[in-house]
Amino acid sequence: MFGSLRQRSLECKSVGLITAIVSVPLLIAVVTLISRDRWFPAGDMAQAELHMRGFLAHPPLVGAAGRIVGNAGTQGSHPGPALWVAMLPMYLLGARSSDALMVAVVSVHIVAILAAAMLAYRRGGRLLTALTGLVSLCIVRSSGTDFMIEPWNPWLAVLPFMVFVLLIAEVVTPVLRSSPKRRSTMFILAVAVGSYCVQCHAGYVPLVLAALFGAFSVLIYDVHRKRLIVQTAGISLLVGLVMWCPSILDQWRRTPGNLSVLWQHFASPSEPTIAFGSAVRVIATQMNILGPWLTGPGAHAPSETWARYPGFIAFVALILFVALLARRRGLSGLLRMQMMFCTFLIVAMVSVSRIFGPYFEYTIRWFWILSALTIAHSCFALCRMFTILQWLKAKRLLTTLAVAVVGTLLVTSAVQAHQRVHLPGPTDSLIVGELIPQAMERLDHQSSYLLRMYDPYTLNATGFGSLLELERQGFDVGVESFFAAAALPHRIRSELSVDEILWVVVGPAIARADLDQALTKIAHVDPRTAQEAILAEQLLNDIREGLVAADRSELVPALDTPGASLLFVEPALPAPIAEMVRQLILLGQPVAMYAVTPGITVASLQ
Repeated sequence: MFGSLRQRSLECKSVGLITAIVSVPLLIAVVTLISRDRWFPAGDMAQAELHMRGFLAHPPLVGAAGRIVGNAGTQGSHPGPALWVAMLPMYLLGARSSDALMVAVVSVHIVAILAAAMLAYRRGGRLLTALTGLVSLCIVRSSGTDFMIEPWNPWLAVLPFMVFVLLIAEVVTPVLRSSPKRRSTMFILAVAVGSYCVQCHAGYVPLVLAALFGAFSVLIYDVHRKRLIVQTAGISLLVGLVMWCPSILDQWRRTPGNLSVLWQHFASPSEPTIAFGSAVRVIATQMNILGPWLTGPGAHAPSETWARYPGFIAFVALILFVALLARRRGLSGLLRMQMMFCTFLIVAMVSVSRIFGPYFEYTIRWFWILSALTIAHSCFALCRMFTILQWLKAKRLLTTLAVAVVGTLLVTSAVQAHQRVHLPGPTDSLIVGELIPQAMERLDHQSSYLLRMYDPYTLNATGFGSLLELERQGFDVGVESFFAAAALPHRIRSELSVDEILWVVVGPAIARADLDQALTKIAHVDPRTAQEAILAEQLLNDIREGLVAADRSELVPALDTPGASLLFVEPALPAPIAEMVRQLILLGQPVAMYAVTPGITVASLQ
């Protein structure tokens, strides 16, 4: 009894210490921001809070809006609302403020780190817990401060996916003391966590489905208890139904439902798949000893330059070497674990080969988890097979080495978190923070408003930020039906149902709008200095000339036409032009808000 209590106490201390260490950069980042700046979310961040704000009165049935388009041009969302549910407790405790939203993001990360550490301890004691914590800290550091505090759906799935992989391991390669009932429980939990990851981002579908199918097949093969298998299947289906009932309800309530839009988008893509050579480069970059999980992403990262193929070869060699050793020594548990990671990686490679449209590295961050955990477990296996820990202890090097590695990484991560953290979309936050107080002097809380947007540059970032802040200030404001995925259906308004229409206009179109007698300007913000305004005008001219010279003159009107950013066009812009577009967006653009009576044509913004 007392031995069991001591073991439990040691587990709590080890897991708690690892979780606390990995959480330090996250906590430093969020505390630094909250104490330093006031945040006015815009763009995707505003859309995230729009989903959260009305949760109790209008629960969201789908996930974040994405680059997902159905056959009829309807914008789709990621599959489900699990990420909003996960953030809800801290968001409500923080009185539904934007600061509380950042704290909610950190809370999701920390809970995932804690769960991963608990699973790792059960599987491999303090050694595997320490290695899991180490790779978690590397991933947090390499992901940057945006990952730490942004309520963006790709970020919120990354660390929970680590939990999912470790849960699958509990089913496929159980430790000696695992009972069939515990393996069944772990599979049921994997269904819940896997559903969460898929609902955060549709890119997890192949990995989660393949892993669940494989794990259940192994469970059937290993556990010759028909009743337990039937119970596991039944409870798993029930858990899955609970997790997916909002998405099913959305599919039933509207046409087309979001699941239909997702199917149309992914089953019959309108864009070509990634080229074979590009897919090979992506895979070699991700499956790498010095991969972006360790060094961070970017064109100058080792895995994108000199270490791409040497690091990839070393990664594959490590996996195969450990698997071969485990087989020769009859260590079936370690061998199964390596085979599980190999299966995950094969599915991941197939997924990469099926990417269509523009490739963005953030969409495959699950590769970071798979690569990092594969390396961590391989190191764990080598330490066990070659008794490396005992040798280090005998040489009195273990404690010194552990403190040096963890201390260096922790201090570096903490300093970077404090120095580099910044508000998500700082320019847009500044604009919204100055624009809305001006507009409020003219607006009436007793009136209803339809907000329209004219933004050629930032995917309506300021428009959605304005919608959120006006709602926070108690105004009855909504948007048109084609923004239903981003703002949710209960915020849809028609021109005939409101008292006044508001226009948020970005960029050079303001000059035309100022001359339109139908419009009344009620607010104006220009975040640029005089010198930056001159630079922005020069960049606009250079971009126009560059597009013409590159035989892409059909894109010139997009510089003053609402729609997707030039950064998302296909085929992609030449690198120098794309860089100028990024500079232009970073500088910011003047923004004005206008009011107009419903029914009056606004010729300047047609």
